[in-house]
Amino acid sequence: MVAAAQEQAEPERQGSLKEIWPELRPYRRLIVIAVFLTVLQTVFIFVPPLILGDIVNRLQRGDSINTLLYMAYIVGFSLLHGGLGYALSINISHLGQSFLLGIREKMLGHMQSLPLAYFEKNQTGKLVSNVMNDAGTVNQLITSNLPSIMGDAMQLVLVTVVLFRIDPIMALLSFSIAPLYIFNFRKFYPRLTGTSNEIRGKRDAMYGQMQEKLTGIATVKGFGQERFESRTFMSTTRELMGLNVRQGVLGGGLWTVADALCGVATGLVLWYGGLKCLRGEMEAGTLVMFLLYAVGYVYGPIVRFLVVLDPIARAQAALARIFRTLGQSNSIVDKPNALAIPKIQGHVRFENVWFEYEPGQPVLKGIELDVTPGETVALVGFSGSGKTTMASLLLRHYDCTSGRITIDGHDLRDVQLADYRRQVGVVAQESILFNTSIWENIRYGKPTATDEEIMDAARAASIHDTILALPDGYETKIGEEGIKLSVGEKQRMAIARALLADPRILILDEATSSLDSQTEALLQAALDNLMRGRTSFVIAHRLSTVVNATKIMVLERGVVTELGTHLELRDSGGLYSRLYHEQFRVALEPETQDT
Repeated sequence: MVAAAQEQAEPERQGSLKEIWPELRPYRRLIVIAVFLTVLQTVFIFVPPLILGDIVNRLQRGDSINTLLYMAYIVGFSLLHGGLGYALSINISHLGQSFLLGIREKMLGHMQSLPLAYFEKNQTGKLVSNVMNDAGTVNQLITSNLPSIMGDAMQLVLVTVVLFRIDPIMALLSFSIAPLYIFNFRKFYPRLTGTSNEIRGKRDAMYGQMQEKLTGIATVKGFGQERFESRTFMSTTRELMGLNVRQGVLGGGLWTVADALCGVATGLVLWYGGLKCLRGEMEAGTLVMFLLYAVGYVYGPIVRFLVVLDPIARAQAALARIFRTLGQSNSIVDKPNALAIPKIQGHVRFENVWFEYEPGQPVLKGIELDVTPGETVALVGFSGSGKTTMASLLLRHYDCTSGRITIDGHDLRDVQLADYRRQVGVVAQESILFNTSIWENIRYGKPTATDEEIMDAARAASIHDTILALPDGYETKIGEEGIKLSVGEKQRMAIARALLADPRILILDEATSSLDSQTEALLQAALDNLMRGRTSFVIAHRLSTVVNATKIMVLERGVVTELGTHLELRDSGGLYSRLYHEQFRVALEPETQDT
């Protein structure tokens, strides 16, 4: 497809944490509060080591100390620190959930605006994973990792100042391992990032594979391919397991080396500080205070910086996929001066319409067709002849490569798409019903419809009595947690929904091809009611509908080879004549004999 080819030509995007800031701009107030609370919390955690150092120095000098007062100081500052932490966690949680709601709403809204081609080339499982898992990964970074990074950064700056004021040489010893930390980072981080991207891609593939196979479980069971599908899925799962093990090994190596370096630095400080204490150049309490700051406030943040690299790598990969989705363009959009058409008559013309999914491979070639309001056109031809493509162009899921389609004399590309599509009804071969009540399923065609209008539509679709016979009537829930309907009942529900919408143009896309003759007969009145007075395009499915069509268009490899009525084409010697004599006549003979 054109859209697919264009996207494949685009270079792979790399996620950047900078891209997240515009999405967080609406929550500036929460961010300011988070920064303020983080600063306060960081300042308060510097107090306990000062108190402990002072206690040790006083004890070493033999001074008396007020134990209760010191305990009150420590407990008081600890409570303040805990209270600030609690307030910060609430604020960050609110920030993260607000971001999550906003980005998911933005992604879903953008996805729904994209053309049909985007969904035809992307597995549903991957799209769901993009909205749910990728957004959740970034939210995890915001709620868990960014506050930690921010607090640790402030803490590291403050403790550096404090340590150099206590003793510059010991401070230099504390930071002497920094080059090794940087080396450790440069060694492990690229591989962690690459593995994280591989894991996410493999997980997306696994989700898509599972969704696809569970949706088609009847086909899998029908061909006895359960073991094959299980082996295929387990193969993907084993590959994912191997990647996760590799990530664990890399993360473990990063942590182990960082921890060892922290121990080396602590030993250097103890050696040098211990010598100074023995020589009387430093009080023991000052060394204790220095070690508390160094171990907890220098090495701790540095180690946490290293630990958080993996979530950052995951978030960057997720951001790349999020903004790749948001960056998808949609060529099927309204022009700035698009015409509003509150009510159309249904005069449709195809004027020298050419269309190609892939450049240089036309699917429709110079289609000419004039359909006046109320006419029924049957599209006949073998699979791949272009029938469904014509319906897709009429719905403007795609735009013509050349030529044009007009509605009441207006180029379809010049009218407001939402206004137009509200006046076009589709009944497909596989009707989609939602996991909700029958009321809501039929009302989907017209959200403002009254209960009486819904029941009138159900009567016209010959489904009203069937609904009343269900356990809860129109309140009956359909789908996973509710009742299951037969194919014929689903089709009549879809017809009721289309009737309620009252479209001016109707597309019947093989709507009864999978039904037995008895069920098909039940739909005759419903289809007649639905098509009455509307411009209808019927992709050949129902014999009587084809025979009674105002026009029958025969397509072969994207070219119109025949156009006329049933009587005009029946004995013309073309494809329609062959189809009639090979297939249609067999079905008509019993009807003729009955009459």
